[in-house]
Amino acid sequence: MSASDMNSVSIAVRELNPIRQFMANPNSQKAAIKAKCAECFGCTFDHMEKDFRESISACSSDSCPLHSFRPFRAKTTSI
Repeated sequence: MSASDMNSVSIAVRELNPIRQFMANPNSQKAAIKAKCAECFGCTFDHMEKDFRESISACSSDSCPLHSFRPFRAKTTSI
């Protein structure tokens, strides 16, 4: 991999769009789940929905197989 290619991948990984992040790293399960959740709330390769992270965090689709793995959830505190 050339330095130019590595720089392109580095830029893509820093990309905020989860779908583009997944395209840059298609073997990442974490990126795949994040991309699918973003897609579910209207994001595309060229568009990010406003406040999609909050929508994913508040997702109430318990029937979704990815629900318990979704990103952007509020951190829970244990007593």
